[in-house]
Amino acid sequence: MSAHGTKLMDYGICQLNATPEWLNSESIDYIVECLEYCHNPEMLADLRGIFPRQALRSASIKLSPAQREYIKLWLQQLNGEMAA
Repeated sequence: MSAHGTKLMDYGICQLNATPEWLNSESIDYIVECLEYCHNPEMLADLRGIFPRQALRSASIKLSPAQREYIKLWLQQLNGEMAA
């Protein structure tokens, strides 16, 4: 909880549809870099608020196996908090 009494991971999910610009190789490569740099669930939550879901999914295929496992774990944590 933050000092204001809200959950630390009370973030929204980007509702944009992934346009061709989001799905081109340059954009996907940039999203891969962002995901590879991601170090915790809070950072992943920020990225989920910025990038369309389909673009994140396309980028996740290119992640290193270790980072993909972290992302899966963090997604479970984030989705669990959202359901609570």
